[in-house]
Amino acid sequence: MTRILLFFSAYLILFCPFYVYPQLQDSLGEVRITGERIKDSITDVRSRFTAGQQLQTISKKYQSLYEVQSLVNLLSQQSPVFIKSYGVNGMATLTFRGASAAQSSVLWNGVPILNPALGVADISLLSTGLFDQVSLQYGGSAALFGSSNVGGALMLDAENPDFKPSKQADIILGTGSFGRLHTAVKSSFQNKRWRLKLHSFYQQLNNNFPYTDEQGHRQEMDHARLQAAGVLLSTDIRLGKTAWHIHKQHTLSVKFWWQQYDREIPPALFEYRSRKLQDDASLRSLIHWQKTARRHQLYYKTSLNRERLQYSDEAVSLQSQNLVTQYYQEAGWRWQVNEPGSTRSFLGRGQHNLLIFSPLQFAVAKGDHISDKEQQWRPAIAGSLHFQSGDQHLATNLALRQEWVNGVASPLLPGGGFTFQVFSGHEKSGLLTATVRGNVQRTFRIPNLNELYYFPGGNPDLKPEQGWSSDAGYSLNYQTKRGELTHFSVQHDISVFNRHIQDWVYWLGGNIWTPHNIASVHSRGLETDNQLAFQVNKKWQVHMSVKTAYVLATTETSYLPNDNSKDKQIPYTPRYNGQGNLGFSFLSLFVNYNHTYTGYRFTTIDESQFLQPYQTGNLQLMYTLVKGGYTIKLTGQVHNLWDAAYEVVYARPMPGRNYVLSMQLGWQK
Repeated sequence: MTRILLFFSAYLILFCPFYVYPQLQDSLGEVRITGERIKDSITDVRSRFTAGQQLQTISKKYQSLYEVQSLVNLLSQQSPVFIKSYGVNGMATLTFRGASAAQSSVLWNGVPILNPALGVADISLLSTGLFDQVSLQYGGSAALFGSSNVGGALMLDAENPDFKPSKQADIILGTGSFGRLHTAVKSSFQNKRWRLKLHSFYQQLNNNFPYTDEQGHRQEMDHARLQAAGVLLSTDIRLGKTAWHIHKQHTLSVKFWWQQYDREIPPALFEYRSRKLQDDASLRSLIHWQKTARRHQLYYKTSLNRERLQYSDEAVSLQSQNLVTQYYQEAGWRWQVNEPGSTRSFLGRGQHNLLIFSPLQFAVAKGDHISDKEQQWRPAIAGSLHFQSGDQHLATNLALRQEWVNGVASPLLPGGGFTFQVFSGHEKSGLLTATVRGNVQRTFRIPNLNELYYFPGGNPDLKPEQGWSSDAGYSLNYQTKRGELTHFSVQHDISVFNRHIQDWVYWLGGNIWTPHNIASVHSRGLETDNQLAFQVNKKWQVHMSVKTAYVLATTETSYLPNDNSKDKQIPYTPRYNGQGNLGFSFLSLFVNYNHTYTGYRFTTIDESQFLQPYQTGNLQLMYTLVKGGYTIKLTGQVHNLWDAAYEVVYARPMPGRNYVLSMQLGWQK
């Protein structure tokens, strides 16, 4: 297989440059948090109906630094989201604001890609370079995104085509500690009628890093090799005539995404050795049609996702295979009540938009640990009304959703939010803006197929998790200009959140683990984001940012007698979490130091056992040289600079100091 993948990568490197188009140069802007998306995504019309929702979009600068790494490193170092990583080659999941991994959504161009059997998405299997835009939406929005969107969502989107003739190709080659080798190819071609894009990667690691075992002896990690490859191919077609009015667009997008990860699972600290192997393969497809007229927009998307997981352990003669198939489709209609350019309608002053859409999700799981071929049908109908005042100071949103699960109606899911610009004006030759926001949602999550039917241990009597969540916040932005350049800018943002969940699902047991509805859980906390940038002159820029999260997620009541969980923190939910960046840009050189802190993680529901807090330092450098139509980009990173010994999950040691080097060669025309 390795030879086939190497041949495929070599083929792409040699021949794709003749069929590609230029990528827009990134402005090297900082990570920003805003109230709602700036522009619509062609693959998710719902993006403009999220007033009051807090959104963090990772800038292209940071995406470029982590191009050949998984999203685990990017999100753990550049966001306050906690990534629960089960060590090298182990699963990694998202935790938003004290929610469980199963309560966090992952959306690929608006399509949920959580494994329907596991109920979670393994973030370690997602390579940063496959996606044009990576965003995090904090807080649930079940009315718009459905069941499991309780704590927040990770959104992986494609850029909209502009159908301007262009070509581009990028080749990325790299190496690193512990036997790391990687290569990636990104290429695209675009004319007035269609666009073709290709993202591909190949990676291998030995992961033979040193660590200290429970007896204090220095060991080298064994049985931890990784080999991975993936391809994402997309085509966007402009239907009809080549010349269109600005208010009339008609497009068809087709995407195919294949990837495979072959992993050796290393031993935990309490194991003498490991012979565990895991093979994860997936094939995803998406067809999206969209037509936009002067005041109307129609769209339809359909997606088929097949995931295969093969697991074996020679030590106990175990062989297991599971196959999950998920089908998703969605049809929708958006209507702009006002005439374009007008702020008057029969609903009153301001701009009004109405969205009505109907998603359908079908999942079926078959495998060695599913008692039978189990499936879930989840049709729904939803609507949302968005209002924006004529002066654009106020934006509000109301949404409502009704779902059915295998023919049984779920509770109605309402939600609403607002964003209001309190002040915008010049203060001492600078521009100062102040904005407040708020959001209330009903939350709901249906147990996944493993929780219901896994054998042995599944619990078909589980109740859905449900409750209410709310959040509010404000942001202050101040900037001064010197000519056309932003001379000085400061951003300060604070969010508070509150959520009550009934019938929280948690796995308990010894030899056989079984999920139970154990309790009602109260999650609340505060998040801050502070950023500063100073443009010394045209050559020099200094930047600094600090993000923090304080989360209390405690059990209010428990159905289990004498479990001592009342008022105790939910396992693997750190109370304190934070990241900071400090660096500068000089001409084409970018230097950044990143520091992360993760607090205590309790490993039991009664707080009797816990893991110590840990801190990591990470140094990043990037140098970009552009000459004519060619670009050379050199990047270097040192992770865990201070060589800290730590575990994110019990008995799973993480690597010490290590480096990643890469060279990107680009051509555009």
